[in-house]
Amino acid sequence: MKRLPQIMILTFILILASCQDNDASLDPLPEFGSISGEINFIGVWPDSGEVLLTLDTNYPPMGPPAGFVYVTIDSLESNLYNYNFNELSFRDYVALTVTYWPDGYGIGGLGNNSMLGSYIDTISVTQNDADITIDIEATFN
Repeated sequence: MKRLPQIMILTFILILASCQDNDASLDPLPEFGSISGEINFIGVWPDSGEVLLTLDTNYPPMGPPAGFVYVTIDSLESNLYNYNFNELSFRDYVALTVTYWPDGYGIGGLGNNSMLGSYIDTISVTQNDADITIDIEATFN
């Protein structure tokens, strides 16, 4: 009868020790990814029109971009613009493009535009490679 409490205590200690979380010291995996970098603008910034940076899942683009930002001359520092697309879903992206729209960005992307710079290649945002840096050179002609 005296052995039963000892066995119960020993069993409890073994169960408690086996429930220890050995992975508690590991960094948690990210829930989202990001693509960031620097755009180096070369040439004379135009007096009118709009400059647009887009992140696309198809190239040539079909449908809305996964991300976009208007770039203004006021947002530059020494002709450099730092961009960051964050909270991105884990997937493949295929193009970062910098375009100039002399008459402004048209509805649905329609209108006269010219490519200033781009990165057109598969960009795989995954939990193991969640934060990607891509620099682009954009040239005004």
